Amino acid sequence: MKKILLLALIVFGGYKFYQNGYSLLPSQGAFDKKGKALVVLFVGPGCAGPCNNVIDVLNKRGVAFEQISVAGSDGGPASNKYGITRFPTTLVGEQVILGDDTLRITSALAEAFGKDVLTRTEQMAMDNHFDAQGKPKVVMYGTTWCPYCKQQRAFFADNKIAFEEIDVEASKSNEMAYHMLQGNGYPLTYVGYRRFSGFQEGEILTAVAELSKMKVASVR
Repeated sequence: MKKILLLALIVFGGYKFYQNGYSLLPSQGAFDKKGKALVVLFVGPGCAGPCNNVIDVLNKRGVAFEQISVAGSDGGPASNKYGITRFPTTLVGEQVILGDDTLRITSALAEAFGKDVLTRTEQMAMDNHFDAQGKPKVVMYGTTWCPYCKQQRAFFADNKIAFEEIDVEASKSNEMAYHMLQGNGYPLTYVGYRRFSGFQEGEILTAVAELSKMKVASVR
C-alpha cells in the first residue's frame, strides 16, 4: 500500500510537469517547453524547518514554484525517480541548491529572472558585479590577511581569469557592500549574480565558463 501511494504521488507530480510542458531532472535542471527556467522545491522527511526557510524566501521574492514531496506515505525516507536524497533540494533552471542556503537560492533566482527579485539594497550591491555592457564580472570580496583569498588570487592568475577584488577592510563603502550581501567569511565571490562562499575553484571555473556565453538579457 505504501509503495502504491508513493508511486501515485510521483506519477501525479510527473503528470503535472508533462501537462505543463516541464522538463525536470536534477542533472538537467527545470525548464518549461520554451526553455524558460522554472523553480522546483523538493521536500521530504525531517525537512520542516529548512524547507519552510526556502518556502519563505521563494514567497518573499514573489517567485512561482512547484513543490514536490518525495516522502513515503508514513513520512519516512523513500526512493524516488528524481534521485533526490537531501531535503530541501531546490532547482532554479539549471542550478541545484542543496539544503536551505537561502543566499545561494536568491542569487540563482536573480540569475534566472533578473534583478527584480532582489531588494533595492541587494540591487545596489550587485550592480557592481556587471560591466558597462551588462556582462557578468568576477568579483571577490576579501581581505589582505585572509589565506584563502591569497589562494584564490593565485588560482585566478593561474587560470587567466580577470577579476575585481574588493578589500572589505579598505573603506566603509566596501564594508557596507559586503554586509549588504550578508557576507560571512572570506573570500566571498560573485560571478555576476552567482554566489560562492569560500574558496571553490571548480564551481567558480564552471560559472565563468557558463556565464561568459550567456546573453546579457538573461542575467540583467
